[in-house]
Amino acid sequence: MLSLLKISDHDFRKRKFIITLNALTLFFLLNACNKTGNSQIPDIIVSNSAYEVVEDAPEGAVNIVISLSNSSDKVVTVDYSTADSTAKAGKDYTGITSGRLTINPGQSYGTITVSILQNPGQSQDLFFKVLFSNPQNGTLTNNSLKVKIINVDYQNLVWSDEFNESPLNISFWNYEQGATGWGNNELQNYTSSLDNVHIDSGYLHITALNPSALSYTSGRITTQGKKEFTNCRVEIRAKLPEGKGIWPALWMLGANFPTAGWPKCGEIDIMELLGHEPAVVHGAVHWDQNGHTSRTNSYSLTSGKFSSGFHIFSLIWTPNRLIWKVDNQQFFYLNRTTMASFPFSLPQFFIFNIAVGGNWPGNPDETTVFPQHMIVDYIRVYQ
Repeated sequence: MLSLLKISDHDFRKRKFIITLNALTLFFLLNACNKTGNSQIPDIIVSNSAYEVVEDAPEGAVNIVISLSNSSDKVVTVDYSTADSTAKAGKDYTGITSGRLTINPGQSYGTITVSILQNPGQSQDLFFKVLFSNPQNGTLTNNSLKVKIINVDYQNLVWSDEFNESPLNISFWNYEQGATGWGNNELQNYTSSLDNVHIDSGYLHITALNPSALSYTSGRITTQGKKEFTNCRVEIRAKLPEGKGIWPALWMLGANFPTAGWPKCGEIDIMELLGHEPAVVHGAVHWDQNGHTSRTNSYSLTSGKFSSGFHIFSLIWTPNRLIWKVDNQQFFYLNRTTMASFPFSLPQFFIFNIAVGGNWPGNPDETTVFPQHMIVDYIRVYQ
């Protein structure tokens, strides 16, 4: 009997020890889960820096990302609304009177979308605020965020040449010279002679001449290294030449042309005219997308010719689009999404010239009359 009682007592103590050990193990496991199970309240991070959105953003909205300092095993929410500053709800953006951002367990961020409205009557950058309140299962780092709407109507004149003084202003312009064919088997020899480039009575004259049989001279000037722009509105008032084999152009080329080469540098043709079609001008863009890629469109006068009087040729170049106009009539439009490889963010310089002959538009014939003049009243650049 005594031996049996000792065994039972030993077994009892053993079982008690095991139960106690299991309870302690469960306690530590639960405690560890609480420490590693993302129960720590996260910060709801609202940036101190302003969000920026271009007025003509293709998606028509600004997407504001609100992140957590760490993911949570609970649903995190925060209320938000918008408040006017210089930007006005219903005019410059779609106001939000109340909204709630929800970030589900395991997620690390959420997105608030505010629609942007194009306001042609506004010529300055504008601001509005997004306000935050009532955080649940998180701590706000900031209760407001500023949004900047970048204006793309470009009303501020940043550079112009009115061609009121002679000679040509060489702080703006370079002469390009030579008879190299210019990549198109052209016939002209570009010179700096006053016969080919001069200013008279407030107008720039670029003149193509035929001094002897099968000999042609002309003018080509650029702003390379002197006046180069990205994102702008350009207006050029000019009267154009005509005739078979005559090819005037007002255009732009990427400033990185010497290193990147063509077409990787990008080219924007504000105006081109083929002399045998004197009532039609073309707008075009060239770039590299696994090789040379281009888009073009044309504008035709309903009566008369571009050699009969002055017309205004315009380009609007924003971070997301290109628009061509003649006398304020839009005739060509391209979105960034349709030409993703075009170097939209890099500066370009201007080129004014008259080419003679070549693959495009072909050579002069017996109907072509010389001299032929491109007369430019002004160039104006707005940003």
